[in-house]
Amino acid sequence: MDKEQEINGCASSCASCAGCGHDHLHDIELPEDFSPVITLTDEDGKDVQFEILDVVVMDDEKEYLVVSEATDEEKEDVEVVILEIKQEDGEEVYDTVTDEEVGKSVFDRFIKQQQELENEEE
Repeated sequence: MDKEQEINGCASSCASCAGCGHDHLHDIELPEDFSPVITLTDEDGKDVQFEILDVVVMDDEKEYLVVSEATDEEKEDVEVVILEIKQEDGEEVYDTVTDEEVGKSVFDRFIKQQQELENEEE
């Protein structure tokens, strides 16, 4: 993915992500037409669909999207991509996290949020 990514549109209007049934975005007020699938353009100009798994807000108030490539295949292990949400010229852009330490911190917070969701459902 390019260093900066911007949303190019939604591919679906489904209300859940990855088929897991969790409401990952439960604390965020979403627009009525929100879709958990976004299309990003890679460095070769190819459009790739990603499914938003969660939004992570860190202690420094920076926000990150945790996404995985959207496929119809059921996979046991899912590779995730972490994108920092930024505002540039009044538009939301996604900056691929390349700093391993930041990526690990965001991923750890993501896992913690997932565990909390699972505990709430029990």
